[in-house]
Amino acid sequence: MATKARYANGHARRQVRAWLRAQGLPCHICGLPIDYALPAGDPWSFEVDEIVPVSKGGSPIDRANVAPAHRICNEKRGNKPLTLLTSRNRPCPTSQTW
Repeated sequence: MATKARYANGHARRQVRAWLRAQGLPCHICGLPIDYALPAGDPWSFEVDEIVPVSKGGSPIDRANVAPAHRICNEKRGNKPLTLLTSRNRPCPTSQTW
């Protein structure tokens, strides 16, 4: 179902992809630069990532719901919320400042 939603309107999806590519932004998951010239199958190539995954009701063509990502980062994220991924990398808060 998610795949069908993603490609139901191919023209709109291609426009969103082109718009996102033109911005040249870094990966919104890891923060590292994306080499937009890499071929599609490369782990470090550009992919469109939906902030709210399509499987969770997010729109694949809403520009407010998409961000650039590396293919490998997007695959590792799957359909998990982004906050679960980033919270693992944060230091554990303490009750006092030492």
